[in-house]
Amino acid sequence: MSRTLFEHLSPDTGAKRVLALDGGGVRSVLTLGVLKVLEDELRRRAGGSSDFRLCDYYDLVGGGGTGAIIAAGVSLGYGVEQLAEMFLAMAPEAYGRSAGDDLYLGARFSPTRLRRALQRTFANRTLGSQDVRTGLAIQAKRLDTGAAWMFTNHPLGAFYDAVGEQSANKRYRLADVLAASVAAPASLNAVAVDVEFDEKYRSQKKGYFVDANFNAGQQLFVLAVEPGYKFGWSTGPDRLMMTSVGSGLRRPAIDGAAFDGLAPSLRAMHAARALAYDAQMQGIALMQTLSAPRKPWIVNAELGEQSQSSAPALLDYQRIDMALDTKPRPRRVGDPQPPMTQLERMIGRELDPATLQALARPDNTRNANLELLYEVGIAVGRAYVDATYPDPKFDLGEQRDTQTAHRE
Repeated sequence: MSRTLFEHLSPDTGAKRVLALDGGGVRSVLTLGVLKVLEDELRRRAGGSSDFRLCDYYDLVGGGGTGAIIAAGVSLGYGVEQLAEMFLAMAPEAYGRSAGDDLYLGARFSPTRLRRALQRTFANRTLGSQDVRTGLAIQAKRLDTGAAWMFTNHPLGAFYDAVGEQSANKRYRLADVLAASVAAPASLNAVAVDVEFDEKYRSQKKGYFVDANFNAGQQLFVLAVEPGYKFGWSTGPDRLMMTSVGSGLRRPAIDGAAFDGLAPSLRAMHAARALAYDAQMQGIALMQTLSAPRKPWIVNAELGEQSQSSAPALLDYQRIDMALDTKPRPRRVGDPQPPMTQLERMIGRELDPATLQALARPDNTRNANLELLYEVGIAVGRAYVDATYPDPKFDLGEQRDTQTAHRE
């Protein structure tokens, strides 16, 4: 079942499969729940082999923020249960509160704490390490130049080998580029990474990075098909598929009067969050326009369930995510309870409004919240993943042989 990196990346080795993972701080525990269901289904198709990993199936995995951390773990061949254990151990250190945290902004992101946690997990592995078993792409935004960076392990990429004095992609340590990708702009911290060196490979210049906050699926689609990035994969619903997994979305609404009453810095932060949400939703809308998803994600009321556009589909795309809706508190004892949210219906029980409200926080490392996120992720995964998704036409040869044997 295991394939070489060349077999994953070459445009001449058949249909291609992409796994795009959005960030979201500790909400990425929800992503892990979805991936557990996905791995179980694909393993079933592979005959139930305990050696099966998502990196055996997907030819390119990537994303930004905490989604990039999970993508890196997938590319190294970790199973989802291993990844969940690693992530849950890492989250409190990177996002947990400490002395001096702002009561309004929440826990300040700590580059030092995060880097320490990433170093324990990924050691000195680099993007060019032979341990990386499939295509890997990590997004980050470089503040000091204003450029968006995409770190990839494609050997033909323009920056894979050294270019002048700039560091080569293959030499970047995973722990460094992941820390660069995860640094949340709202935390007022950036991560410094060595980017230029002298002839003795001594650091001459640092770049300052934060989470790019892009739609991972949109970026990976461009990476896969744009000739300049050297992947050069073919388009078409039978040639290219993408599983895009989110970490829970909540529209950042706020009462107008309450917004006017905020300090200018908090108004700016809320506006930035609203714009980031819009960019995410526009990316999903674009990818659904380029495809014909089995279960379209509702971007807005005007679009509704996006139907097949008049243009031919360029890929098989499916967004898997959950709206983290809230509900009002009853005003008085005895008042009727508000209707259950979609999330509550999916997990089969009601949650109190405070629990729902706290679920969307990217820094809520309480054990009960993390356990709930994983439970929600499992439920979401089961709502999308079954014997028909991912489409069996993208099964690997060994999986098709196993399915045929089972039918016989």
